[in-house]
Amino acid sequence: MVKQNPTTRNHILIFNWIFIAGLLLLALNDHFFKWKFSNWFTEKISDFAGLLIFPMFLQFLFPRLSRVSVLLTGLLFVFWKLPVSACFIDIYNKVALIPIIRTVDYSDFIALSILPFSQYLIRRIDQYRVSRISGSFAGYLMVIPTAIVFMDTSPPISYYMQPGGDIHIGKSYKMKISGEQALAKLKAKGFFITPDTSQHTGTKADYYIMKNVVLDGGKDTIEAIQFGFLGHGEKPSLLINNVKLKHGSKVSDLKVLKKYYQQLIRSEIVEEVK
Repeated sequence: MVKQNPTTRNHILIFNWIFIAGLLLLALNDHFFKWKFSNWFTEKISDFAGLLIFPMFLQFLFPRLSRVSVLLTGLLFVFWKLPVSACFIDIYNKVALIPIIRTVDYSDFIALSILPFSQYLIRRIDQYRVSRISGSFAGYLMVIPTAIVFMDTSPPISYYMQPGGDIHIGKSYKMKISGEQALAKLKAKGFFITPDTSQHTGTKADYYIMKNVVLDGGKDTIEAIQFGFLGHGEKPSLLINNVKLKHGSKVSDLKVLKKYYQQLIRSEIVEEVK
């Protein structure tokens, strides 16, 4: 066990083999495994990896919290996963360079079970030090990439809306009803909706195609609108992604058409399900 002044940063806490492996696993899972395999296991890996190493990072940044870093990590995780954190996220995203989102999923709390193991490792962290490189500089060198990986575990909503079709709308709307209720409302209005199998479908976002959409009192017909729901639960986000125009439609000014369809879709579709 490393004994040190409680006000002195211990660089070994974030420059050891356990921390480095956990950070790499977190980054790879969030930006590759989740989107390649998309299953329950990949959804939970990030929670387990993050909770394993975050107490080490927290204790490095704030040495005085050494006795409560694991407990504080658990409390922060619970707060993050509860709906009450939505207000904080909204405020943060207004000023953040890297906007964040999160999905309320209470099954994620299973990852809290790894915290005792994190405490066990912290008490023996000197056994896992990277011996070939020492000194406080190595620890400080890890701070920036670590902060980026932790913030980037939840990509911005734009990540889920890639350009396509004839016009990329790229708008999201917070809903007050579930995705299932929204689909039922749209189908009751007569819209023909099918799952979009060309897009990634997983636990984060589900995509659909709305075909032959008649708008503006029958004056305009769109061949298809690609949309989706980001996040499960009672209040997901509605994603309006791309619009495909009828074959032979003349496109003179994409900017004007984009604004036109944004307003039309919002007033005649989005407002029906928000």
